[in-house]
Amino acid sequence: MAIQLNERDELIFNLIEEHQVLLEKHIAWFISTEAKPVLIRDRLRKLFYLDYLLCQRHRDTLPWWTTPTKPLVYTLSPMTRGIVGFGEMELDVNDHEIQRHLLEVANLRMLFHVGQTDGQISNFEWKTCNRDGQTRNIDARVTFTRGSVTHDVGILNNPSCDAATLSKKIETALDVDGVDMIWIVSRDEAHQRHLQKMVAANGTISNHVFFGTHQDLYKAGIIKSNWENSHAHLSAMFLDSVQESKCWTGAFRPATATA
Repeated sequence: MAIQLNERDELIFNLIEEHQVLLEKHIAWFISTEAKPVLIRDRLRKLFYLDYLLCQRHRDTLPWWTTPTKPLVYTLSPMTRGIVGFGEMELDVNDHEIQRHLLEVANLRMLFHVGQTDGQISNFEWKTCNRDGQTRNIDARVTFTRGSVTHDVGILNNPSCDAATLSKKIETALDVDGVDMIWIVSRDEAHQRHLQKMVAANGTISNHVFFGTHQDLYKAGIIKSNWENSHAHLSAMFLDSVQESKCWTGAFRPATATA
């Protein structure tokens, strides 16, 4: 049974190609044109049954997934990649660790959408940086407005590289790609502390990098999360949202004030 593909289907294909793997909840938030996510379960199931999408359960338990059943992960089928002209997949998206990383990046994008829906930010734009012709120094580039200030942020999700490689990625993102600051999101506080020590040792970048954990972001949201600087002090990026009274107010690359 064939179906007539519509503009929403093409948007779904483009979003999955951009992120390479997505959950239903991600797609619902990303394609929404209103103030809330749309219901797309039936359409995704139909696209799967007709071989436009591939669907499997993620192999491992994900700490941010709260239901007993492991999440369904959607990817594009070879047939769809041929129809749309995306070419061959570069990554082994069946690898559970690669899937986890990609899903975490998509989660961060979804949290920005939630923040915009809740009125905490505006003018949100996201660019996933994992394809040919795009920077690979960061996982995503985000711009958004908070109050009267526009932020241009490069995001690194749970980097596991050595100090020299991490410093080079950050320096290039700041100087060549031109982002205002780098946000590093870790899976746990122990990993965050390790990365903070590496960044703090490099005075060229230390004032431009801020840290948070997935757990805190999922709990508090993008704006109200307790972002820390490289010296493990609370940042004052969003003064009205800092959860504790003592926070670092040192210099970091200035954001752009909106007119």
